[in-house]
Amino acid sequence: MMKRSPRAVPLAALLVLAGCAGRTQTEPPVSAAEPVRETPSSVVRSPEGGFSVTFPGPVTEERRVQPTDVGEVTLHTFIAARTQDDTAYYVSYTDFPPTAVAQVSPRDVVDRASQGALEALGATAISAKPLQMEGGFPGQEVGGLSGPRRLRGRFFMVGPRLYQQLLLHPEGRAPRDADRFFDSFKLDPGVAGRLSRGG
Repeated sequence: MMKRSPRAVPLAALLVLAGCAGRTQTEPPVSAAEPVRETPSSVVRSPEGGFSVTFPGPVTEERRVQPTDVGEVTLHTFIAARTQDDTAYYVSYTDFPPTAVAQVSPRDVVDRASQGALEALGATAISAKPLQMEGGFPGQEVGGLSGPRRLRGRFFMVGPRLYQQLLLHPEGRAPRDADRFFDSFKLDPGVAGRLSRGG
């Protein structure tokens, strides 16, 4: 089983909640962490999450129920960590109540989520640019610096679902597979269509 940094799971929980859920407190996981893949390169296909992504190593999945100002939400997180390099890769998704999401623009949500990620780490923003996922879904990519650590993150809103893809590594030591990790993230068109229709 993969050994994980003790910072990994709390950080992943903070990132989504600081960005767009308001005041929260962490609840125990719905299900215990379990290995998703045990191969050198792990392709995770999540039918429920509606995406696929390639991680550079074994992956652990967790689910956490979080109370928020708009009701309870479940944070689904996939994590691969290279503890020897102090590097971690994250993908998460969270479904928010459609009625709450309808009151704000998707672009505002991804902007707030990206800023929340930086704030959760105490990081200073060093870059930010808008993105658009295939299908026209709004996104944002940010870079930040928190002491000796660098954050790179992408955030996308698909209907009421927020996707986050994050990489944490020591400053000046970006992993060679960083671009491959980010570019490997693909949405299932059927799930994306259902989410965008509010289904």
